[in-house]
Amino acid sequence: MDTLTGLPNTVLVGALCVYVLAGLVKGTIGIGLPTAGISLTAQFTEPRTAIALAILPMLLTNAWQIWRSRQHTYRALPYWPLVVSMAISIALFAFVAPSVSIQWVTLMLGITVFIFAIVSLIKIVPKLPPQHNLSAQLTTGITSGVLGGITGVWAPPIVIYMSAMRADKATFVAVIGVFLFLGSLVLAISYSTVGLLSRGQAIASFILVIPAILGFALGERIRNRLDEELFKRLVLWFFLLMGLNLMRKAIW
Repeated sequence: MDTLTGLPNTVLVGALCVYVLAGLVKGTIGIGLPTAGISLTAQFTEPRTAIALAILPMLLTNAWQIWRSRQHTYRALPYWPLVVSMAISIALFAFVAPSVSIQWVTLMLGITVFIFAIVSLIKIVPKLPPQHNLSAQLTTGITSGVLGGITGVWAPPIVIYMSAMRADKATFVAVIGVFLFLGSLVLAISYSTVGLLSRGQAIASFILVIPAILGFALGERIRNRLDEELFKRLVLWFFLLMGLNLMRKAIW
């Protein structure tokens, strides 16, 4: 047992390895740190611990992503209904989270990761008609907030929405960075308030920022040397398997 964080040494070492990989995924394809971090860490510890450990790496790597793409941050302004509805929903459902059983958290996390992988792999998202944009933003924000407050993963509905909007790469990176940063901030405050983020977990989460940033920097360096589309598909297949395994753990 690590005396500083209160976590078993095997969990802390495993999480350090996971966040190098999660950072590498994010650095290479621009998304996937919380999905990879939480789904992988949840394979060897309980989901609530996995969610708590992901909060500061999510917060700080997305702050870095916003800073890196700051000239494009203004592109997030038209999506304020999504941002507001997401933030409110995350805060509300973070307060509900302590009453949700670990089995249900595991199942919801598995389903979320699985659906995200399937939709991203087969690319079936239709183009969103402009007249439905506001309702789509509110629906996406609320859905993301419910998932984020309970499972710590709220990017999948947003990625699907941005795909339906046919957002260009610069807009996608800037908007996703803003959404994940603000969501992480709300989640950190809410989880601290309801007691789901202990002092030891916060220390461990801060430590995990280091491997996440190292992985992120490595991912950026190798991005131009790899077939990005092939790497993305491999990551998505990996997420699909992780989602299936989490559902298995919840049911059996």
